[in-house]
Amino acid sequence: MQQGDIDALAFFYERYADWLLKYGLSIVYNRESVQDGVQELFIHVWNRRQNLSIPNSVKFYLMSSLRRILLKEITRERLSTDDFPEESISLREHEELSASELETNVHKQLMRAVRQLPARQQEVVFLRFFEKLSYEQISELTGLDYQVLRNTIHRSVKTLQKQLAHSADWLLPLIALLNI
Repeated sequence: MQQGDIDALAFFYERYADWLLKYGLSIVYNRESVQDGVQELFIHVWNRRQNLSIPNSVKFYLMSSLRRILLKEITRERLSTDDFPEESISLREHEELSASELETNVHKQLMRAVRQLPARQQEVVFLRFFEKLSYEQISELTGLDYQVLRNTIHRSVKTLQKQLAHSADWLLPLIALLNI
């Protein structure tokens, strides 16, 4: 890509654009703004390709760059970040889906509970439990102090446990999983 190979840019776009859209929706509840941010990110990467160094993790670089773009846009337009859209994340994105209605109900209930969290808690829950990033990576990405991040995740899990405890008995295994 640094030598101007447009196919290299297309490769990275095809590999990461959908994932970046989902991640962006965990920050900004505005699909059009996130789509614009993803496009802006890849245009920026292409325009600055000769000056960019090769990152340790392309995914982490793209994620942090998109986050910066979206936060700049939030500051500029004061967009709402209240919650995730219904389709923004999937617990089983990289796994085969079983057609079990129970799993579908658990997933919907969990998404509903996560969407009720404050925006910052939604983001760190997404990064920690759905993207499996380490606390150090999340701290670096979000700029949160390590201990503040741990406390935020702890509060999020406790809130989710309380919300899900009021649900049907079929959620008990999920509640047990949240006892991390």
